[in-house]
Amino acid sequence: MSETQVHQAEKHFGIEFPEDYRQYLVRVSAGGQVRQLRSDGSCWDWDGARYKDHDTLHVPFPAPDSASVAEDVLDDDRVPGAVFLQDDGCGYYTLLVVSGPMRGTMWFDGRAASDRLHPLLNDDRRAATFTEWYLDWLTHEEALTTPQQRRAAFQRWDAGLDKPIWYRWFGA
Repeated sequence: MSETQVHQAEKHFGIEFPEDYRQYLVRVSAGGQVRQLRSDGSCWDWDGARYKDHDTLHVPFPAPDSASVAEDVLDDDRVPGAVFLQDDGCGYYTLLVVSGPMRGTMWFDGRAASDRLHPLLNDDRRAATFTEWYLDWLTHEEALTTPQQRRAAFQRWDAGLDKPIWYRWFGA
């Protein structure tokens, strides 16, 4: 994407993307491992986005101590300030926080099974940035092109060896 397109998307959503995601859009891709950001000429959205209405991207993402919310709170109210960047299947999603104190960090939406939003942790046990998450994916998964390679990798990860950032929340 061009700088102008990224700026148009930011203006449309009323936010500024975290710098590393912004650089990804300009220098690497508008899609690939993450949902593609594009315009249909009238509005911007991510392909296959869970929520077509991104009016709450400017609202701060909930603080970590409030990530577990009472059951009567609607799902839409639990993820303001976050973009659903990747559909992980079975109702799970990877989120990029774009507003609030956790801005620029990656989270796993595990509410399909656990009613929790989990920060994806880097090696220092801090919430991973977009760059850390993306480079981790390149290191751990981009080369896994066959079912045998994926199976062997999951066996290593299940044994606690060299787990990728996105997979660490399963043991949390």
